[in-house]
Amino acid sequence: MKPTHIRRALVAALLVMLSATSAQAADLSISQFRVRGPAGGNDEFVELFNSGTKALDLSGYKFNASNASGTTGTRLTLPSGTSIASGCFLLLTNGASGGYSGNVAGDVKYSTGVTDDGGLAILDANGQLIDQVGLSSGSAYKAGTPLASLGGTNADKGYARSTDASGLPVNTGNNQADFVVASPTAPRSSTSPCAVLGQAFSIADASVKVRSAADVPMPFTVTLTQPAPTGGVTVQATTRDLTAVAANGDYDALDTTVNIAEGQTQASFNVVVHGRSTPADDKAFEVKLSNPSGNLPLARDTAMGAILYDIPVAAEIWEIQGRGQVSPLVGKSVITRGNIVTAVGPAGFTMQTPDARADADPLTSNGIYVFTSTQPSVAVGDVVNVDATVDNYYNLPELKNAVISVTAHGSRLPAPVVFGDKVPSSDPDTLSCGTTNFQCFVGMRVVIENGMINTGNKRFSTEPYAEVSITANGKRSLRLPGVRYGTQVAEGVTLPHWSGNPEVFKMNTADFGAVPLNTPFVAGTTFRAEGVISYDFGAYTFIPTSIKLKHVAEMPRAVSPTAPYALRVGALNTERFCDTDFNTVYTCSGDSKEPTATDVALKTQRLSAYIGSVLQLPDVLSVEEVKSLPLLQGLATQLGDDYRVKYNAYLLPGHDPSGINVGFLVRSDRVHVVSVQQLAADESWNDNGQTAFVHDHPPLLITAEARGVRFQVISVHTKARTNVDKDDATAVRDRQKRFLQASSLARQVQTLQTTNPWQPLLIVGDFNAYQFSDGWVDMVGLISGKYKDSENQLKLGKNLVFPALWNAVESVPANDRYSFLFTEKFGPIQGYTVAGSGNSGREVPTVQVLDHALLNQSARLRFLKMQYGRADLDAPVQMAADAATATDSRKAIGVSDHDGFVVDLFVPGKLGEQKPHGSEDQQGEDHDDQGHGRGH
Repeated sequence: MKPTHIRRALVAALLVMLSATSAQAADLSISQFRVRGPAGGNDEFVELFNSGTKALDLSGYKFNASNASGTTGTRLTLPSGTSIASGCFLLLTNGASGGYSGNVAGDVKYSTGVTDDGGLAILDANGQLIDQVGLSSGSAYKAGTPLASLGGTNADKGYARSTDASGLPVNTGNNQADFVVASPTAPRSSTSPCAVLGQAFSIADASVKVRSAADVPMPFTVTLTQPAPTGGVTVQATTRDLTAVAANGDYDALDTTVNIAEGQTQASFNVVVHGRSTPADDKAFEVKLSNPSGNLPLARDTAMGAILYDIPVAAEIWEIQGRGQVSPLVGKSVITRGNIVTAVGPAGFTMQTPDARADADPLTSNGIYVFTSTQPSVAVGDVVNVDATVDNYYNLPELKNAVISVTAHGSRLPAPVVFGDKVPSSDPDTLSCGTTNFQCFVGMRVVIENGMINTGNKRFSTEPYAEVSITANGKRSLRLPGVRYGTQVAEGVTLPHWSGNPEVFKMNTADFGAVPLNTPFVAGTTFRAEGVISYDFGAYTFIPTSIKLKHVAEMPRAVSPTAPYALRVGALNTERFCDTDFNTVYTCSGDSKEPTATDVALKTQRLSAYIGSVLQLPDVLSVEEVKSLPLLQGLATQLGDDYRVKYNAYLLPGHDPSGINVGFLVRSDRVHVVSVQQLAADESWNDNGQTAFVHDHPPLLITAEARGVRFQVISVHTKARTNVDKDDATAVRDRQKRFLQASSLARQVQTLQTTNPWQPLLIVGDFNAYQFSDGWVDMVGLISGKYKDSENQLKLGKNLVFPALWNAVESVPANDRYSFLFTEKFGPIQGYTVAGSGNSGREVPTVQVLDHALLNQSARLRFLKMQYGRADLDAPVQMAADAATATDSRKAIGVSDHDGFVVDLFVPGKLGEQKPHGSEDQQGEDHDDQGHGRGH
């Protein structure tokens, strides 16, 4: 009888499984599990059971999990020496906070949980799937119909696998049929009593590969759970057609009696599978046990026999690659001839179809990587024939187990694809490779004429200087106007989406020897390079075969020295400049403890290096995220020791629960401070039913004179953007608070410039906002008087500031408009896909302006230039780590997660030549009053 539609689907699924697993897989199973318990979502366990007659060595086996979207990850790799005796158990438990609470102690712990509607799997040491259970249709792990999620209620409830009359686990390949709800659960570990397995027959699945016209024996094994009694036992084994049909010559039908001798537990027999010389779809038949002697039960009476046809296929590279990340020929043997070696590495090489044979489909690649595991004996320009197996290495199509023959040398290389302004695409709606931006170029030669290094090197394993982020269009990966990619545009907002910069990709410079291993690269460096495109653990990657640096960015890169006729005003977010005391609601450091005295001293020295060597000793410097006035005074003293300049410190405590504040450092030899005061420090709002301060860090206003010119500077540090792009109550709350903060500051600004319209006024610091609207609240636009209701969800009505302020960021060259580096995941589009990669999307490093300088008309008339000092965002990770021991300006590298800036204003004459207004006594009184504001 022909199988039903459901049976055919099961056959197909089992064929996939059998192509990857051994017949012994049936001995190990997930016998019980819980993904949420009385203590919460981490109160989990997974129980494994060995139903075989021998102990199982589980060294290197993996416990993996999936969420409901198919994203997978390894939760645990079992240590060497882990095993399960016959009929016994192994208990894996979640050891994270709020983890497993059961009375039976676990054998091995993991620390990352399984989602309530996800799935779980056991893989062997080679990564092959052994058993899997799903709790939703979206889980990557499931067999047949998945189980229903037990929801988010904390209770002792899980699932247990059913057993048959002999105590063996039921495994039909259908989760819904094999498991029942267990409430309460009863987990068992290696110390629990082992199961007493009754005497029963079972037969294991089998598979063979057919690679030629020669017949192949397929061995099947029949097992007894206990040694056979006196005289032995017998059982009948009969083959039955499924997709493989004996009458069609796929295999020889068999009906035989299997004898298991006295005292033995196993016996084997072969089914002859016929070979063939042409490719074919995989097929399967089954073997049915019947007529057991002594009426012994049949625990598993049916086995699947999978015929995996692996007849080598003659194919061009584009046929092997196909259009997707997984080759249409994955797992098959192929023969591809007459291709040209384009790059050689220590464990393989890339080859490409000659131009004359290249296909016309722009969505398929003409190049591929051949993995040889050791240094290949080929050279660039060789023409090669390759017989190999098609593999999918973490979504990189490649050839392995290759037999390579060189037929010619010195061949002309295929023409490279030119990456530049148009390719890869910067428009996510028209990506270069259809659904991705790079897949159709994987393995192919590429030339980049105008490359830009976007980030310094990351660290990877033993490589202190590894990959960098790049673009091929000569532009930094800037955050540009528009609503965040992937975020719904709010009702009443006319802004388009920002693209998310799909043209950004990685570069691994040393893989093909273009530069020595661990070569550092500083962001902002430009280059020309030739190489190939690859795919490296979730990200498309350019591997150069040659690279020439056109401009080498320095690290650190200081701003220009202050001109004699200039007043320099700057700002620097110090990134939690904290003292050693835990005297706030939360730790100032953001960690579990505050820094040590040694840590504080080192941070002080490094900030001094940044202010002195990178920002070139500004006259007035706004500092954000500083814990206390004594701490800031210590920095002023350090600057005096390091650079022989006199700085005075000004800081007034605000309302931040971790204690960070805004303040000023002012050069007393060049600037005379008239007053320092907080603005709107006591202003409050209704924060979800509670009265709370609008400003965690009340803006700090300093009024000062330089060379007879009185001016004012406001230091700001507004609410972070952390939640604003989300779709939940925290986002609504944070947007409202940001709107109120900006409105409050705008009113203060308008009062100041109305009172003294000819007095220069600058608002500087960390605005935690872009120089354009994000679609929710344009804080910079609101404070400067340029707010557009059509571009913002929260409506203002009439602007509060007139005349409008000018943002000096507009004067900075486009590629230099950034003060913060933010890396985020945008999901499976953006030029990347995530199937099987274990990631939830491509990570895009984006540089953006969060630190601004707003100038009124009087200040703008005096404006000379704005510059960002570079010592933090562009540095390689290892370079920043090494900076702590530097004794020169390099000590500044990596001291903060922001880059500071300076603005120069024209003030005639050299500052400090004449005494500022007021006597020495008055000046001293003002300085003694630092830290005590004159009113609110």
